[in-house]
Amino acid sequence: MEILPDFHFNPLVELHALELHRKMGFDRVVALSEFDILRAARLRQLMDLPGQDVGSAVAFRDKLRMKRLLDGAGVRVAPYAPVSHLDDLLGFVEQHGYPVVVKPRRGGGSMGVHVLRDRDGLTALLAAHRDLGTDDGAQLLVEKYIEHELFHVDGIITDGQPLLMWPSTQGDTSCLDIMRGRALHSCLLDADDPLLEPLREITRSALAALPVPGTFMFHAEVFRDAEGLLVFNEVASRMGGGMIEHVLQLGFGITLPEVYVRSLAANDVPLIPAAPERIAGLSLFPPRPGTLLEIPDTCPVPGISAYHRHAEAGTVLKPALMSVEKIGSVLATGATRADVETSLAEALDWFERSTVIRADGEPTARAH
Repeated sequence: MEILPDFHFNPLVELHALELHRKMGFDRVVALSEFDILRAARLRQLMDLPGQDVGSAVAFRDKLRMKRLLDGAGVRVAPYAPVSHLDDLLGFVEQHGYPVVVKPRRGGGSMGVHVLRDRDGLTALLAAHRDLGTDDGAQLLVEKYIEHELFHVDGIITDGQPLLMWPSTQGDTSCLDIMRGRALHSCLLDADDPLLEPLREITRSALAALPVPGTFMFHAEVFRDAEGLLVFNEVASRMGGGMIEHVLQLGFGITLPEVYVRSLAANDVPLIPAAPERIAGLSLFPPRPGTLLEIPDTCPVPGISAYHRHAEAGTVLKPALMSVEKIGSVLATGATRADVETSLAEALDWFERSTVIRADGEPTARAH
């Protein structure tokens, strides 16, 4: 093991990996982070190793490339367009109207995602993206905003065969809620949920439209719009973030990244049940600006399997920049989705009543 400072986005890391490869001769390059997917693919190409190649990595990392492949294969997606300069964005808004979503083509964790509802939102975006005014332009994507319930589908495919593909619902919360200071929750679907197979089917169709590697984990997002139609958002070739790994551990009794790495190493993998042994879910409690005065140590809510405090009293908090930032979190289990969602709702109410944040220049206030 070698620990390298300044790891992310540092090309010297890749050069060092190549030097080690010449000495040792690696068999695999394993990437578990969203921001290492393309880097790992480039190294495999340089080392002539198997695994996800550059073409596949680009299709998963570049949202414009992904949308074009999905759209071309007949997978339902929201209207979209690339945005390099202001005229691209104005033309899209003129055609589709507000609200729209603008996001980096190669982002992650909902960083840099803007929902524009009017001209004020447009002005804020332009202030945040000076690259829209450069000759080279920005690397952005715009989509028509869809009022939706958000689902995610998580799983793994090994040697071309799916070992796990199970949907969860985020209900009335979204990945952008964390940045707005609202809690985010997620829960595995029941085995008899009528949306289980439709969500799997649209995910299978999306993966079939992309140049997938033989063995990979995936985290897909699917909208259900106001008319009940499923609209595919995007998919990553990695483990889902925000404690989804722990929900799958509770539900299926496996650690998905372990299954992935053992598969790459041609080792035996644990048997994954066809359906969850129990329903599990999560809730993330985000920061909001101010000084954290009180935060509880333990959670008394029935059905909560684990509670974690991610900040200490006295910490000066800022708004979240990513969809997985949190000052507290819970995992819940139960016999049904309804049981788990009840526990998550009670835990959120308890956390907001038990946590005290003082905004700058304001009297002490509870977290909510």
